[in-house]
Amino acid sequence: MFERFSNRARRVVGLAREEARRLGHPHIGTEHLLLGLLLDGESRAARTLAVTGVTLETVREKTVEAVGRARGDAGDGKAGAKGDLALTSRAKRALDRAGRFSLQRRDAYVETEHILLGVLDVEGTAGQVLRRLGVDVARLRDAADRTPVERLVATAPEQPDDEGTSPRCPACGAALDATLAHRVLPGPAAAAQGTVMRSFVVAYCSACGSALGAAPE
Repeated sequence: MFERFSNRARRVVGLAREEARRLGHPHIGTEHLLLGLLLDGESRAARTLAVTGVTLETVREKTVEAVGRARGDAGDGKAGAKGDLALTSRAKRALDRAGRFSLQRRDAYVETEHILLGVLDVEGTAGQVLRRLGVDVARLRDAADRTPVERLVATAPEQPDDEGTSPRCPACGAALDATLAHRVLPGPAAAAQGTVMRSFVVAYCSACGSALGAAPE
């Protein structure tokens, strides 16, 4: 199952296993995969989740409400069952669909955003947790399914257009008055003699690297 998973995607699954043990759960479910994505906070999936306003702490709290927590010293990471923890059927389907999403998008590896798409696609406990936190799951899925260049539509709820409010990066939510940058890139090589090669100015968010637009220099 994990043959095409990137190192970061494999790390997310490992973090999900650790979180299940920490909570004293005898399995790895979609809720633990969601926690694993949040624990690896620098990934594209984690940045997409951050725009919704959810945090590791709030998702962990709602997970405990939904699934429970082992009695005893669960917080020390020793409450989980001994041995390797099995994936639930929904978690297996989520990871399987992550692979399919990667193939559909012709990506070389299964990345964290594919795992997020798989988790949202199977309607498991993770979806219940997100809805209890007020997340529009359909909108989140649409945001996760976009490439960085396509993320020109903000994924966060629209804010009042008050004077002094800074526009934000649609991918990571950073204020663009502090992170907006640009770079001049050469155009494609001339196809024939006499063809003028034009350079392009690309605007991007320096916080996450997402391209915001491009225009001829």
